[in-house]
Amino acid sequence: SRPSSLVEYREEVGMDSYRMRRTGLGCRPVAGTMMVVVSMIAMASRLGWTLEGASPALQSSVQTSARAINRGVLRSQHHARSSVRRQLTRDCFASVDSSLATSTIPAAAAAAAASAEPVNFPQLKNDLLLRAARGQATERVPVWIHRQAGRYLPEFRSIAEKHGYMKCFNTPEIAADLTVQPVHKYAMDAAILFSDILVLLPLMGVEWQISAGVEPFAVNAIKTGDDVESTLVDADTVDIHDKLGYVLESVKLTRHKLEGKAPLIGFSGAPWTLLTYTMHTAESNGRENALEFIKKYPEAATKILDNATKLVVKYLIAKVEAGAQMLQVFDSWAGILSKDDFDTFSKPYLLKIAKEVKAGIKAKGLDPVPMTVFPRGCGHSLSDFEDSEYDVVSLDENVDPKEAREALPSKTLQGNFRGKFIYDGEDTIRKEASEMVERFGTQKYIANFGYAVEKEHSPENIGIFVDEIRSSSQRINTETQ
Repeated sequence: SRPSSLVEYREEVGMDSYRMRRTGLGCRPVAGTMMVVVSMIAMASRLGWTLEGASPALQSSVQTSARAINRGVLRSQHHARSSVRRQLTRDCFASVDSSLATSTIPAAAAAAAASAEPVNFPQLKNDLLLRAARGQATERVPVWIHRQAGRYLPEFRSIAEKHGYMKCFNTPEIAADLTVQPVHKYAMDAAILFSDILVLLPLMGVEWQISAGVEPFAVNAIKTGDDVESTLVDADTVDIHDKLGYVLESVKLTRHKLEGKAPLIGFSGAPWTLLTYTMHTAESNGRENALEFIKKYPEAATKILDNATKLVVKYLIAKVEAGAQMLQVFDSWAGILSKDDFDTFSKPYLLKIAKEVKAGIKAKGLDPVPMTVFPRGCGHSLSDFEDSEYDVVSLDENVDPKEAREALPSKTLQGNFRGKFIYDGEDTIRKEASEMVERFGTQKYIANFGYAVEKEHSPENIGIFVDEIRSSSQRINTETQ
């Protein structure tokens, strides 16, 4: 019953536990990430896969290890007695240990980690988004849309329905394919990695599930201050590359699949938004629970937010290491907070993230990348981000462009088309999109929605929106020259 693909094999190995679950492998725990990588490659070799692009030395080391694993697997499968299978498996791993001890894999990994920038990515051919984010002149307004890789696209649905939502973002090859779909379809000026903000929850100690038609919910939701002490995992002990390696691999694969047609945005949920999801259950709303929690247990809430901030910082830096060319922090539920509570439970952590991520990127010798913050529903506090380390502030649909320019004179603005107009047909879409560009201006501006694409939106109408942003901004630029 061997897996039909490397994807299925990885699921059986288990990304978090590193435990062999196949009976034929004796259910022996696997010690270390390198062993998992080699064992996965061994299965790939049994399926006829190759290490395309690897150096001869690396290929030789991996193939030696793969043969050792294959011998152990094949021999163990001929013995019914579990004790014999376990012994043969131990022999197999001992052979692999010996191979790894003399291989060039550690040296290769160290060299890659020491590199200031990932190598062999296709050259970026469209840097419009990055120039706009940095406040540089652009010949037209760059455009992309939150959740542009989504269920409104028939090609997305065909893949998602086949594999299921969680498998799609847990599987680098699938996640990369979904990420590039809207870039290929609409020539978007950015790709945003297909993933989920909730991938950080298990690293905080909170497991989550999602079912068709149901909002994601926490399995072991935090409900009291005592739950924080018993549940929360110390962020200082978390290895992002270990726990979320599949996300980082998605970043790398996507960079290659994009072929330089658009820069890749890596993102994270903000600490406050993550907190709301740690309290969202199948029976009760996490946003309401979170508002009640900060009143009853403010110190415990602060502990969650401090911890989440550390995780977000590490996560975003790791994404840049993997190849992300821009970053965005989504505080999707900041708007449920009062102004005073926003100043206490959201804003300080958003500001800290930008400062520490940029410092961390610099410390690692990586090229700086622009950062965007999206404090959805917090138009009352936009001026608080004028002196922040963020380059771009994304605006929800209720923010007036003129007021935003006055509050954020040095920042690039992003947003804030009302998604409801997509339902109204071509004439309305073109009128509203053109007027939006005129209100924001064509410089230091990135066109986007005030929130996100909805699954009921027409793909054709999304294309009309994108086309109008391009044509109207080019026209305005030409007229003002």
